[in-house]
Amino acid sequence: MFENIEKDFILPNTLGAMAKTFYVKTAIGLRQDDWYVKPGSKVTGVKVIAEGKKIREVKRLIETYHLPNGEITKVEDWYKVRGTADVTNGIETYKKSELHWYQCENVGKVDFKIKRWGDKS
Repeated sequence: MFENIEKDFILPNTLGAMAKTFYVKTAIGLRQDDWYVKPGSKVTGVKVIAEGKKIREVKRLIETYHLPNGEITKVEDWYKVRGTADVTNGIETYKKSELHWYQCENVGKVDFKIKRWGDKS
């Protein structure tokens, strides 16, 4: 479902690896059915909240997501990251909702979910 998600972000080149604002070009589906990151919005306040073996689901991530050449990833390659963005289901929109996702350098961003709902607009 989220195999080539990196194409959906426009990344500024001048910022550090984890201190970026992601500009969303197309809708990014979330674990919550029918909800997605609103196209044209940006994900801000990006921060790593767990690394490697401190991620509870790291074993599942390694089994599910492989490198482009088919090799498996290593525990230390994975990060759990958070940020805020506008989310919508096409009818309702919540601004500044907190999102969590997992990230691996050569795999990309996977398993987006809404952790805290923002202000309804």
